[in-house]
Amino acid sequence: MKFTLDTTTLERLFAIWNVAVPRSNLVLFALRGALPSSALRGWATSIDLETVTPDYLHMRCTIGLWDRKAGRLFVAPGSTLPHRDNVLKAAARKGVMKGRGTNQLEPGFYTDLTKGEHLQGKPAGHAALRQTGYRFYRRAHLKKKGAALYTQHDPLYFGNPYDNLHCAWNPNPDAAGFRSSGCVVVSGWPHSPRLPDARPNSGAWKIFHDLLYAAPQKTFPLLLLPANEASAALAKKKPSPQLVYGSEGDAVKALQKKLAAKGAFQGAINGKLGVGTYRAWMKTKE
Repeated sequence: MKFTLDTTTLERLFAIWNVAVPRSNLVLFALRGALPSSALRGWATSIDLETVTPDYLHMRCTIGLWDRKAGRLFVAPGSTLPHRDNVLKAAARKGVMKGRGTNQLEPGFYTDLTKGEHLQGKPAGHAALRQTGYRFYRRAHLKKKGAALYTQHDPLYFGNPYDNLHCAWNPNPDAAGFRSSGCVVVSGWPHSPRLPDARPNSGAWKIFHDLLYAAPQKTFPLLLLPANEASAALAKKKPSPQLVYGSEGDAVKALQKKLAAKGAFQGAINGKLGVGTYRAWMKTKE
């Protein structure tokens, strides 16, 4: 399914998912399971996307930067999913270590990505956005051979696994392979100054990096949504309210009341989809 993103549709997505548009000028967004129809060389007022099926081998997500004041955006192919090899390796671990080392970020609104360095102090370290707060993520257990890598039945965690936003070490989304055990990655090649064969930034990552680091802003909010749900919602004149971790408002209050009536939630009915509400909500989906 094809759909178009611009300032108006981004504002609609925030409204549909009951997330207040951040006050910061630059806002990050990511759509899991969609790719841009054409490569951008800089800011654009709109961009066409097409939904695709993630396979954990190729970069099949869109990572975007929204300049709210100027009404423009930049998008790049990338991944919000870990690479399959890392998932399988983690799921093969035994006992309490099963699934550790590789994570899948839950859709949601996160406000803590801060300019810094990925692989800080190591030879392959490069400029990136560091995760500084907590978020929800899952770890795969793969109880059956050939099962989906992640399901609602996989353990849900809330914490800081230090999954940053960085370069994928692959400039071609059509070529299998990218470096992620749970980080959000953007296609391209990074400049790692401590490597003896250091290359300059290249591919979509270079543009993304240069636009990001040209701004004085240091910390960036991120809205991550499933692309198929976003596309379907935008196609409707009056879509139903949607929710993710970080949503707020009357739709969240309605959810909290529903969960409380089932005995699944004992917290305050405050209209904030925080940790307790999200855990209770996910429990009802298992």
